[in-house]
Order: sequence, then C-alpha cells, then structure tokens
Amino acid sequence: MLKKLLYFLFVNDTLKKNIVFLKKNPLFTGLSKKSLAKIALLIFRKEYTQYEKIYEENKEANVLYILKAGQVRITEKNSSKVLEGGDFFGEISLIGNCTHKNNASALKKSELYLIYRAKIVDLFESDNKVGLIIMKNLANILAKKL
Repeated sequence: MLKKLLYFLFVNDTLKKNIVFLKKNPLFTGLSKKSLAKIALLIFRKEYTQYEKIYEENKEANVLYILKAGQVRITEKNSSKVLEGGDFFGEISLIGNCTHKNNASALKKSELYLIYRAKIVDLFESDNKVGLIIMKNLANILAKKL
C-alpha cells in the first residue's frame, strides 16, 4: 500500500484534490497529509440523480457519506435538514453495526464520496492514531449537536 500511496501522492492530481477536500472536513481535522491520503484511497465516488434515495430508515448503516457537490435532504419523523457540499452524514456507520434512524435523498444531482465501514475499520486497526483522531473529532461533532 505504501508504494501505491507514494505514487498517488506525487503523480495523481485527483488524489491531491481529494486530500485538499478532506482536509476541510471537521471529521478529519488534525490528520497528516499521509493519513488523509490513506483515507482518500478508500473513497468510492458515486453520483445520485435528483430525488434518488441514498438510504432508508432502518436499513443497515455501513457507509460514511461525504457530500462533494449538490444537496441532500435528511428526513427523520417530522423534521428535515438540507446538507450542502462538504457536509457528511451516515456517521453512525463508524460507531458499529447500526441501522439508519433517518432517510437520505438527493435534492438535485449530487456527487458523494462513500467510505465503507469495513475499509475504514481496517485503516483504524492498522493505524490506531488515525482512528483515535477521527473518533475524537466525531465525538466532538456529535456533542455539539446535542
């Protein structure tokens, strides 16, 4: 993986752009460029059409979603909120085997970065410091929402 990482760091413009994008996200505050590159290598890019469902309530939560461009509506019972580029959701997937407590759908054509729980857990196990920093950031973000 180190060879692949070094190659992408010095050659691949997409990876460089993804690192810059991830660095702006509060979930990844405090991570080194090398750690951000490891996370960027885990990203699966997906486009959603207008009104397309991203996930439904009570379905397995196994993906962290980062909104690169577009808008996503999160609805839960009688409330909803609109997310914009740079926002993330589905963070419950980082905590463990859970189900979604809300619904998510694209309000307009949207580009999302998906990071699957299995891949990020593997990263956490191989680099405990990255896992600790991300989980600490997540705890701070969730505490502010209370």
